[in-house]
Amino acid sequence: MKVNRGSVLSKEYFLAYLTHVMRVFQCNTEEAKGITVERLFRGDLNAFGGGTRENFTKAFDELVGNPDS
Repeated sequence: MKVNRGSVLSKEYFLAYLTHVMRVFQCNTEEAKGITVERLFRGDLNAFGGGTRENFTKAFDELVGNPDS
C-alpha cells in the first residue's frame, strides 16, 4: 500500500486497517499492532509524523478497550 507522507492518517483509517489485519492474519490485537508497525510503519511509529502515530495509538486503544484513550 502506498501512503502519502504529507497527510495525517485518521483513527478511523487505523480502526479499519487493524481490523483487516486481524481478519486476514487471524490474529489478536497485539499481533495486529506488531504486523502494522512492521509492514506499514516499517518499524518506526514516527515514520508518518506525530499526528498519524497518535491516531494509530488511539485506534489501538479503542480496539483493546483501553479507557484512557
